[in-house]
Order: sequence, then C-alpha cells, then structure tokens
Amino acid sequence: MPKKSDKISLIILILLVPAVIICGYFFGSGNGYYITAGIVAAAALLVFFISFERGKSKTREITAVASMTAVAVVSRSLFYMLPEIKPIGAVVIIAAVGFGWKSGFLIGSLSMFLSNILFGQGIWTPFQMLGLGLSAAIAGIILSNKKIGSHRILSSIIGGIVIFIVYGGIVDTSSVLIMSSDLSVGSVAAVYLAGMPYNGIFAVTTAVLLALFGKSLSEKLERVKVKYGIFENI
Repeated sequence: MPKKSDKISLIILILLVPAVIICGYFFGSGNGYYITAGIVAAAALLVFFISFERGKSKTREITAVASMTAVAVVSRSLFYMLPEIKPIGAVVIIAAVGFGWKSGFLIGSLSMFLSNILFGQGIWTPFQMLGLGLSAAIAGIILSNKKIGSHRILSSIIGGIVIFIVYGGIVDTSSVLIMSSDLSVGSVAAVYLAGMPYNGIFAVTTAVLLALFGKSLSEKLERVKVKYGIFENI
C-alpha cells in the first residue's frame, strides 16, 4: 500500500504543479515565470520534506541532494556549446534510483532552474523544471524494481524513453504555447515534430550514459545510503 505521503506527493506533482505552471503562463506577466519557477521549486521541496520523520535530523539527506544537484548542473554546463548533448538527464535518473524518486524530482527541478542561469531563464523554465523532475521521478520508480534496474541495457533504454516522452513532451508543450499564436492541429504538430530530433539526441545521450555508468554509480549511491542510514523514508 502506498504511504499517505506518497499519495500527497503524487497529487502535488501530477495535478498541482502543472496547474500552477499553466496558470502562470496564462495569467502571469513580465518576469512572472520566476514566481512560477519558485512555486515549482517550493513544491519539489515540499514533496521531499513531507517524507521525513518528525523531529529527526536530515542534514545528511539535504547535503546529498545539494551535492547531486551541483553535479547535475555542472554536467549540463560543461556542454554549453552543445545544448542537445545533456548528461544532466542521466545524472538525475541515477540520483532518483539511488536516493528515491522524490529526491530525483527535487534534484531534477532544481538543477534545471540553476543551470538556466547559464543557459537562460524564460517562460520555458518552469516547464523544463517539471519535465526533468518528472522524468527523474518516473524513471526512478520504474528502475527501482530490481528485475528491471539490474539489466543495464533495458534500464538505459527505459531512461532514454522516459526523457524523450516526458521531458520532450512537456518542454515541447511550452514551445507550442510560446510560439504558436494559432493553435491549429497543423501548427501544433509542426512544433512537436521540430522538437523530435532535439529530444532524440537528449534521449540517446541519456541512454548511452546510463548504459555506461548507470549501474555502477547507482550502486555507489546505494552504498552511501546504507552506510549513513539516509533516505530510509524517501
């Protein structure tokens, strides 16, 4: 049976956060996307912290999340000149497998916001935060199944597919809203088709990196988790 905190977390991520982003797009103005991005980040933190046991210190968990977020930001920043090549997808999925899907969502959403300080903030930022956060969370849930996660190639393919469908779909939706004044079937289809090569490269990059490093790095994070007794309830 899913825990009560898991049910609340899913409601926040699947219903509340997308609703906030859509409302921010239609009713926000100027730099209102910063407010929307802040709300998304706050929701990610809420999802993360509601799983903590009351009164129990979680300094180590916060440190681990901050460290993986920094790694994710650096992994994206190193390929500044090649924006389609983004190791950040593999990093956040590995974090989600090792530290739990809620941690993965937090790391994914925060790392996208922080790395956009270099790549550029905009109306698309909240969509990117939701896209990468949800990709990490969904992949983390699927790959936490030992029968699936133990297969290097299968798990890497699943990670790539999740990035392509979830991240690509959400971010392309932002492009539809931003670029299309006439939301006809043809214009919408054109935007999604135009985004497929970009999403495909991101997905392949993620899959290749997961195949090469995913299993070994996830095992290292698992050892860290067991050694320090962290993320027991995440």
